[in-house]
Amino acid sequence: MPAAPKHVSRRGFLSLGLTCAAAVLLGASSPAMALPNKDWRQVLLDRDRWLSLERSKTGEKAVFRYYRYGVGFEERGYRIACHLLRDVESDVTISMDARLLDLLFIIQAWLRLNKLPYHIIIQSGYRTPEFNATIRGAAKDSQHTKGTAADIRIPGLSVENLKRLAQAVGAGGVGLYQHKGFIHVDVGRVRQWIG
Repeated sequence: MPAAPKHVSRRGFLSLGLTCAAAVLLGASSPAMALPNKDWRQVLLDRDRWLSLERSKTGEKAVFRYYRYGVGFEERGYRIACHLLRDVESDVTISMDARLLDLLFIIQAWLRLNKLPYHIIIQSGYRTPEFNATIRGAAKDSQHTKGTAADIRIPGLSVENLKRLAQAVGAGGVGLYQHKGFIHVDVGRVRQWIG
């Protein structure tokens, strides 16, 4: 992702790109015409929702639709997502928060529209409280234990740019783990940190 000019904030740069992308989706001649009363994230969500995910530890990959526009969530796709986001250490799968799937979808949709790498590698998704307690530095009440968080990376995209994008799309928590090569995203309260 190109760096934002110094006179434009990073959020402003990404917001403009997102607004323009949404305008393209709607076929409007200008972003203002495309989004008079609609949040750009909702514009992206108003369609079939597909994800391209891979689990780093197991090598499992899937491209699947988890939501059909006008119909709702599809059980098969939702189950695939929950399986890929499971606690692989404990082999426990839970029902993941649908807002997390939508967050991952919005990130991918923006990247696709801007012809950037978008395939998400999941480092960690759900964690049992027992497994979470064994991770050095993990929060006791981690969003991972609630099924509302994922640690992700995208090959070909820097973690710094992925972090900026996650902040721009409105993720709750965004943690940058530069030395480990991934970011944390969740749908909890808004906060950010460097791990």
